[in-house]
Amino acid sequence: MDRNDVGWRGYWTAPVTPFTAGGAVDEGAFARVLEHAVEQGVHGILVNGSTGEWFAQTADERRRLAEIAVSTVAGRVPLAIGVSCSRAADAAALAAHAAGAGATSVMASPPPMARPTDAELTAYYEEVAAATDLPMWLYNFPQDNAHNIRVDLIARLADIPTVVAIKQSTPDTRELLATIEAVGDRLIVFGHLLSRLGLALITSGYGGDGHFGSGLLLGRQMPEFFERAWAGDIKEAGEIADRFERLMTGMLGARVDGYNWAFGGMQPTLKAAMNLLGQPGGYPRRPKLPVEDPRDLAAIRVILEEAGLTCV
Repeated sequence: MDRNDVGWRGYWTAPVTPFTAGGAVDEGAFARVLEHAVEQGVHGILVNGSTGEWFAQTADERRRLAEIAVSTVAGRVPLAIGVSCSRAADAAALAAHAAGAGATSVMASPPPMARPTDAELTAYYEEVAAATDLPMWLYNFPQDNAHNIRVDLIARLADIPTVVAIKQSTPDTRELLATIEAVGDRLIVFGHLLSRLGLALITSGYGGDGHFGSGLLLGRQMPEFFERAWAGDIKEAGEIADRFERLMTGMLGARVDGYNWAFGGMQPTLKAAMNLLGQPGGYPRRPKLPVEDPRDLAAIRVILEEAGLTCV
């Protein structure tokens, strides 16, 4: 099994998991978030990636969200389920459940805090992959779990029979390019491609297949970027990329810790923006806290309106 067995590309959204003010999973709001994504034309969906706050959920909640996602999406776009866990056995159990529920694929990052050796990480992914016949995504997000999967190790992990893709979320553009060069003939490679650089890579035939976005703030424009690029409409695709860069520059702010979004971190900031746009972002769950300072909410509103979006 390799990239040719799946054909995934374009803009995939990694939706939030809305919680109530009391901390409960808001299942109805979650279904509405997924339905909105499909209506906006996304090319795929990832449930319980980092944006989905999987780290704050019980195993039962994660299984329930996978079931809701399969039922709501109903095969209209590919559906990946994030199964990242500290214990390989727990990730494998979630992967097996996702397969039984009807998901399209599963995705796992290295086990957080473990700082595994190459042999340990290989064994981890082999155990998770063995739990199901579903195609599997590697997920490299060193900003979150303090472990960067080196490109040479990615190439070796690509030998695991069901590994067909990687979500390469390193902030280092050189590392993304090296990943495309090293494994792009075998693995689907998603990275930060909703950009002028991504446009150049796509239209030149260099490589790179798609972009996982935290949410869907620009709506239909985000998948449209790829459709314009594939059609050779460089001007419009470039304008969308510029709009997205301006939006994210505002959302990220000074990034005093090197990664986190302004106004309270990725998930709280994204949910506050969604709520301002009339979307069911809901609340984050502890340890994350909601954005409540009126000055921060006003600043987010300005950023959204400057991107041409209408707040409620």
